[in-house]
Amino acid sequence: MNVIKEYFDTLIANIDRVYDSQKHNVVKAANMMAECMEQGGVIQLFGTEQGIEFCNELNYRAGGIAYFHNYSLNHLLMHNIITKEDVYVTKKAYQDASLIDKMEEMYQLDNRDMYCLISQSGNEPLIIELAKKAKERGQKIIAVVNKQSYDKNNGKLLDYADMYLDIDSADPDLALNINGVKCCQTGTTVANILAQMIHAEIYRYYVNKFGKAPVLLSANINQADIHNNALTDPYERRIR
Repeated sequence: MNVIKEYFDTLIANIDRVYDSQKHNVVKAANMMAECMEQGGVIQLFGTEQGIEFCNELNYRAGGIAYFHNYSLNHLLMHNIITKEDVYVTKKAYQDASLIDKMEEMYQLDNRDMYCLISQSGNEPLIIELAKKAKERGQKIIAVVNKQSYDKNNGKLLDYADMYLDIDSADPDLALNINGVKCCQTGTTVANILAQMIHAEIYRYYVNKFGKAPVLLSANINQADIHNNALTDPYERRIR
C-alpha cells in the first residue's frame, strides 16, 4: 500500500471538490474584503483550534495583503489572563465567551472593519460571542466552516454571518485507513488553500482597479521595513 500516494490523491480530490463548490463564494468573499479595505477597514480574523492556521495564512506575512489583523488567544497568554492548558489541553478558553471582551481591550478597533471567523463546527461560545458583538456593531461577517461538522454539532455561527465558505471535508476529516487505524486529516490544508484563494482574488481586485496591491515584502528584501511601514503606519495599532 502506497499510503503517501493515497493521501495525496484524497487531498487533491478534496481540493478539487472545494474549488468547484466554493469558487464563486471565494470571489464574493474577496470582493467584500477588498471593498472594506478600500473604505479604510481592516479584516479582523479569528479562528478556533485548527482555524488558527487559516488566520496565519492571511495575517501579516510576506507576500500577503497588509490589511488584516488577528484576534489571538496568544495575546491573553502573554498577559497571564489564561494558561496554555486552557488553550491546548482542556481547551476551556474556547468555552469562555467573556474572553472576547478581554481581547478587544487590547486592540484598536474601528467600525469600518469586518470579520472573517473560522470554526469547523461553528459552535464554540467564544467565537459566537465575537460574531454577536460584530453583528451588534453592524459589521459584516464572513464565516468559514466545515458544513458537515457544523450540521453534526448544531453550529450557530452562520446565524450571524453575511455569507460563508465551506471547507467541504468529511467529518471526521480522516483520509486514510491503515490496517484499521484512521489517520491523516485534510480539513486544515483545504482551509489554508481557501485562504490563499481569497488572497489571490484580492490581489486581482486591487491590480485591476489600481494597478498595484498593498502587498507586504519579506524582511530579507532591502528596505522592506520602509515599504511595509508605509502600508501599516496609517492604521497605527489596528494592524499590528
